[in-house]
Amino acid sequence: MVELLVVVSILALLIAILVPALRSARGNAQSVVCRANLKNLMSGVLAYAGYNEDIIVPSYNMRGVTGSTANPFDGWGPILDRGGFVSGSNELRNNPFVCPKTIDRAATPFLGSSTPEDNALGYMDWPAVVTISGSFSLTLPKRGFDKLVRVSYWINGDNPTGLPQSFEPGAYFTGSVGYGPNLGGQIMEHNRFSRVKRPGQLIGLADGFYAGKQEATRPGDQNSRIGYRHRNSRETVNVAFADGHAGSILGEQFPRKPAGDVTLEQSRLENTGSGPTLYADPEHFFDR
Repeated sequence: MVELLVVVSILALLIAILVPALRSARGNAQSVVCRANLKNLMSGVLAYAGYNEDIIVPSYNMRGVTGSTANPFDGWGPILDRGGFVSGSNELRNNPFVCPKTIDRAATPFLGSSTPEDNALGYMDWPAVVTISGSFSLTLPKRGFDKLVRVSYWINGDNPTGLPQSFEPGAYFTGSVGYGPNLGGQIMEHNRFSRVKRPGQLIGLADGFYAGKQEATRPGDQNSRIGYRHRNSRETVNVAFADGHAGSILGEQFPRKPAGDVTLEQSRLENTGSGPTLYADPEHFFDR
């Protein structure tokens, strides 16, 4: 009996040691797959630009300043899928547009300060009708979108909706093409890779569901949109850069735009220098 108790105690100790190690190994493997997905997606974005006169794939195409059943958004995922650059699906697994740690939750974008933090763990199916009050997915056969594409990655885009808002053309990696007119009478146009001054530092894609507010992108920030799926003791975030490479950066290195509690000087420090940036030409943006 004593020998049996000793064996059971040893087994319990081994299980207590091995289970966390197995969980860590599984999480690391999922993170590797996530980075591979991001690299594959950025390769598709670069290929899209090669076939479309240097144009960076729009985050989505729209008309006016609000979405509606008469103004549905296509989405960068379906655009890449339709063109044959990256094949996607509306499945949660074995889909390059979905991080393997994505939970089975249909998230809702653009809810502002009321956006649940768990939204960053979920996904959205595109194309979709997106309004301030809610959203729903639908196919657009007349525009060549015959299927839904499930997406749980964030694209660095300027995506104002709801009211005429100011924007600087080409400030970010991409944007909602067709938005406007803004307060200055402008319509948002395609951005181009030729405008990108630091391709090896410009974040194009990241692991986290997009729900607005680029000023709140870090793990731990209020209403953070980025990095929840790969949080650990160092709080790393998987990203893909405009030059095509992918990797992980510390959550505290994820730059933010100047808005809300983020001052212009804070944003300047975060987006200029040798670290990652959200801006196609950060020196121009912050020196204007």
